Amino acid sequence: MMKNEQYDGKYLQSEHKQLRRPKRLATLLVSLLLVLGVAVGGTVAFLSTRTDSKENTFTPSKVTCEVTETFKNNVKSNVAVQNTGDTTAFIRAAINVTWMSNQDAANQTVSAKVPVKDTDYSITFAKNTKWIQGDDGYYYYQLPVGPQGSTGVLIEECKLQNNASVPDGYHLSVEIVASAIQSAPDSVVQSMWHVTVENGIITSANGSEVMGG
Repeated sequence: MMKNEQYDGKYLQSEHKQLRRPKRLATLLVSLLLVLGVAVGGTVAFLSTRTDSKENTFTPSKVTCEVTETFKNNVKSNVAVQNTGDTTAFIRAAINVTWMSNQDAANQTVSAKVPVKDTDYSITFAKNTKWIQGDDGYYYYQLPVGPQGSTGVLIEECKLQNNASVPDGYHLSVEIVASAIQSAPDSVVQSMWHVTVENGIITSANGSEVMGG
């Protein structure tokens, strides 16, 4: 009888252990689900991460130009105009020829006497370089010039004549005054410069502005 009780006790104890296994298995499943839940939650958080906002600063375009030339042995040559701005522009230039005093820059004056072309000085304009002369005295480059681009040559050569009648205390001054304006829209240059633009090209200039303005 004692054996039966011990046997039964062991059997009952063994049966009790088997009954607790499902509970442990359920606990493990719950723990695993919690781990997976944390992992999934982390993934969702990563996928929903946003980058920081980026601030952009917009600067307006500028239109500027600069005369380029070669001056050697009292001869001015290869005169052109460069677009030094950052937007495509039309360019024009005025040529002012005067007798300038030999004083320093702060005290320079212009003689009332005007140099006479082909008598006091000679000037040779470049041919077939898309420059046209307007009724207002300006020379207009017909094509728009891109940023850092240049017009064709306007003046091939300009120099003082050997028999020039130079006033005492003065010298010949040939000043090129250039200006630029945005090329688009066409209405801007047509309104401001009084020119005709066809297919993006200046075909005529009928303004009456003063030279050098």
